[in-house]
Amino acid sequence: LPSGYFVDGTSASFVADRNGKYPFTVYDGSYKKTFVYNVKNVEESEEDSKDDKEDISISYSLMYDYEKKQVLFNIKSDKLRTIITPGGTSTTNEVNYYIKDLKNNIPFDLTITIDDQPYDFKIIKSGEFYLLIYISPVNYNDYSTVVEYHGYNFTNNEYYTANPPKDIYDDNGNYQVLVKSNSSQHIFNFSITGIDYRRPYVDIELFNNDTFYLEAEDDFGLDYIITFDGKYVPIKNTPAKETFTYNHSTVLKYNGEYTFVAVDKKGNRTVETIQVKSLRSAPRNHKFDPEVHGKDYNEDLFKNIGLKYQPSKDEEPKIFDNILPAYMNGKSPDKFGPDLPISRAEMITIFCRLNNLPYDNSAHLKTKFTDIHDHWARDYIAMGSSKKYVSGYKDNTFKPDNNVTRAEFCQMLTKISAYKSLLNAIPASNNINYTDINEHWAEKEIIKIGGRNLIESDNNFYPDKPITRGEVVHAINMLYGFSPSYIELGYTNTLYNKNFDFQDIYAHKYYTDIIISVVGMYREKID
Repeated sequence: LPSGYFVDGTSASFVADRNGKYPFTVYDGSYKKTFVYNVKNVEESEEDSKDDKEDISISYSLMYDYEKKQVLFNIKSDKLRTIITPGGTSTTNEVNYYIKDLKNNIPFDLTITIDDQPYDFKIIKSGEFYLLIYISPVNYNDYSTVVEYHGYNFTNNEYYTANPPKDIYDDNGNYQVLVKSNSSQHIFNFSITGIDYRRPYVDIELFNNDTFYLEAEDDFGLDYIITFDGKYVPIKNTPAKETFTYNHSTVLKYNGEYTFVAVDKKGNRTVETIQVKSLRSAPRNHKFDPEVHGKDYNEDLFKNIGLKYQPSKDEEPKIFDNILPAYMNGKSPDKFGPDLPISRAEMITIFCRLNNLPYDNSAHLKTKFTDIHDHWARDYIAMGSSKKYVSGYKDNTFKPDNNVTRAEFCQMLTKISAYKSLLNAIPASNNINYTDINEHWAEKEIIKIGGRNLIESDNNFYPDKPITRGEVVHAINMLYGFSPSYIELGYTNTLYNKNFDFQDIYAHKYYTDIIISVVGMYREKID
């Protein structure tokens, strides 16, 4: 038969389920001759032949409702259509769907249906940055899907270009996207799991040595089964994800491999083989052999179609979860400024990012500070000061461009309620009696922070000296318990080297802390 199976007797049948050449080889003792029959009249299924669907033109984007402090998905169609969202159904040409409970670095799956045609999206939040992913329908020729990326930052209501703007998903694993504007950039690193290889699931068991029990299931609904002896078993009215069972009775004549094929309504197929060893007769190989007829004829017969690959455990790619987004920017594209002082405005912005405050672009209108209304960080200052991250002065000023001292930074860490449990989890390991903090206004705070080595010093603490950007990221990473493994550090380095090139951090004592602050912190996902 064209499948490569040998059938005793003078007649046999085989199902022609697609157009093409079918080779049949006839054996007479040690002689054989192959006949090829060319099939041209197999009709496409009704589903495959539907080409009269009207093209639907859409545009889509993420938006931000600054009053509700909530992200929404906006989609527009070319005319009035039936649009279904998770929130309901309406006949309209534009829908706004609010995204609730969007968590950092956890993809939010969204399907919008327009006139019965589904459109799939993923939305990822990473700090103040957002990534919208449109996932096009699967290409069933190569079992992959093209995706489009769109980046946003609603703190400045700016659209970010994505690099790459498009990608191809054909496997589970980590994917990276850099979103960038003239003023800043951010790396999205996320894992895609659950990619299904679009072929039926098949399980076969042998009962009582003469009955094969087959169980099959598929995403698109099953169409038919071909048994090892060439029998065609049609499957009617089996919806997707519903299991189909089949009992195939036969008189077993040999030990060896018995192969079945299950095919779904999209043409995806699975070849499943069961080994029989219970008979006393000599083994006989009935596994499909490409050399029986010649590969020109049987290359596409009886093979898995839809299976991209099936990796072994040793080949599975490592997955890294982003446990905290990047929270720092460089001073310029090629300078980080690790030894430069950090301003009060920069410091409160970092605290807002780390604590994931919902953005409010009118927050500065509600503040008492008189010196921030034209400042780039005015909304961060208003939001952060309302949470008491950094306090202002009695004269109703904030002094956003003043440098933060080492003592002030210690006070900030100890007064933020979200950090109290983190500080208490770090054991005090430093018992230095700093000679220059006696009767200092921040003496208690310095002892608490310095005693945990969050800020390094010698016998003097230098409380009124400006703290540097490198010292700040080191303290924050220690506070959050960021201590990457060798593999995690290598992965972080790869992300940094691909997207950043600060010329002033190489060989710096806080190099690791700096690259974590600009690309984020990643943990290897271990099952």
